[in-house]
Amino acid sequence: MGLQVEVVAALAICYENTPLHRILMSDSLSLAIPCRADEPGLGATLTSLYTACQHPALPAGCIHELLICINGLMLGASCPAVPAAREFCAHYEIPLQERWLGEHDGDTARQPLPLSPLPIPVCKLLLTERRGKPPAWNALWRCAAGTSVLFCDADVRVDPEAVWRLWAKLQDAPELSLVAAREAPVWEGRETIWSRMAAIPYRFNFENAGGRLLLLRRNVLPEGIPENLLLEDAWLTVAVGKHRVAKEWQAKVYFLPPATGRDYFAERVRTEGGKLQIRREHGRLLAGGPIATYRWSRFFKDIAFSEYPLVLFAVLVRGVARLWARLALVNKEFYALYRPFLTTKEWPET
Repeated sequence: MGLQVEVVAALAICYENTPLHRILMSDSLSLAIPCRADEPGLGATLTSLYTACQHPALPAGCIHELLICINGLMLGASCPAVPAAREFCAHYEIPLQERWLGEHDGDTARQPLPLSPLPIPVCKLLLTERRGKPPAWNALWRCAAGTSVLFCDADVRVDPEAVWRLWAKLQDAPELSLVAAREAPVWEGRETIWSRMAAIPYRFNFENAGGRLLLLRRNVLPEGIPENLLLEDAWLTVAVGKHRVAKEWQAKVYFLPPATGRDYFAERVRTEGGKLQIRREHGRLLAGGPIATYRWSRFFKDIAFSEYPLVLFAVLVRGVARLWARLALVNKEFYALYRPFLTTKEWPET
């Protein structure tokens, strides 16, 4: 009996400022970051995520672990992502575990952790030679021990309130399985016609999940995602079910839109190829409706007259990109359309 009293007292101290209903039903969060071996900005992304995990409204101990899967890593080769993760953990005194993954490794790493006063109690660095975001995503999904998994891209900046707002949304809406952040483009100071054009759609909520920062319940998608996906966020929207997906407009994640014509066009080709892939290979998921909801009347109402030429140019480029993707897929597999866009990683040093 005495031990039970001590446990209850300890929990009361840890959750002193947390409403009781959230204590009883709160999720434990696994933070998951799929990352290319050559990603130059992982350190800044981790720092912004760490700050967001210190939000005072998050209950103590709800962050279970940080998982980083660095993919495309050749044994013995140097890369910027691994030392960035090590330096981050050393700076914030986070225990670090590193392990190489085999072809289907991951399930044995899912181990419960004790309640910890640290914002992030442990970091597990998963290293693999396999290339591609979907395989890294699945490795993280298999290893995650939390009841919910917060997926974050490796080249973004997380708003200080974003993690808390996503967590609170999921707690207050048990019917939801996925909550995505608002993706906010940052192009001031590096403005080009391409970055301005790429930023326009993000002013509107098309009610689809953005993949740069999202929170997903662990009890959905037992098989993970297909490992040749071009648009994992679009696939997740329809695979989870749009009635169980929401976007939290107040939770923001910042990213750089493509700033050159080459990157902008490549992004459009990948997007059009990804939509085509879902229609061809996963068409049954579209039975409940399209991936995005387009309210064209509001869209054109909120677009300034001076932006109309930019919008028309974007529509033209989109048409060319769709044709380009179709022609490319005659001789290529879908994932061959994937490539990184260098200008989306050129954050100014701070």
